[in-house]
Amino acid sequence: MNPIFRITALAAVSLAITGCSSLGSTTAAEREAASLARYEAAAGEAVPSFRFFRIDGFTTLGDHVVAVWAGPRQAYLLTVEEPCLELRWSVSIGVTSSLNSVYANFDRIQTRDGSCRIRSIRPIDVAALRESEKVARQAKVEVVERES
Repeated sequence: MNPIFRITALAAVSLAITGCSSLGSTTAAEREAASLARYEAAAGEAVPSFRFFRIDGFTTLGDHVVAVWAGPRQAYLLTVEEPCLELRWSVSIGVTSSLNSVYANFDRIQTRDGSCRIRSIRPIDVAALRESEKVARQAKVEVVERES
């Protein structure tokens, strides 16, 4: 996909989501859905595996989706078997791997109370994600300023 088209599409999705959710007070579920939509829009096609040496951070996006950061410019959207009920509330996670590689349909996300098999791995275009988050923040500020 053309990078300019992708960024434009991400911006449009972010504006639409932010616009709809900014009309009234947003609930946690609405904010989570908007965040998930931004991550999914920035994620590429599924890959069978990825290499990493450590997890630099993670963002839970519901009961079955988590973004794992393997570096400042390297992130992956992992979808796990449902339900993975503890994933949403985990303050820390682990990821199983074989020789520093994580494989879909084999490795697992580990939480304090259990683990869930990784069903799909999608690399995230980090630059596009950051741009869509920037657009969403700017749109939210504009809506708040208009309401005054």
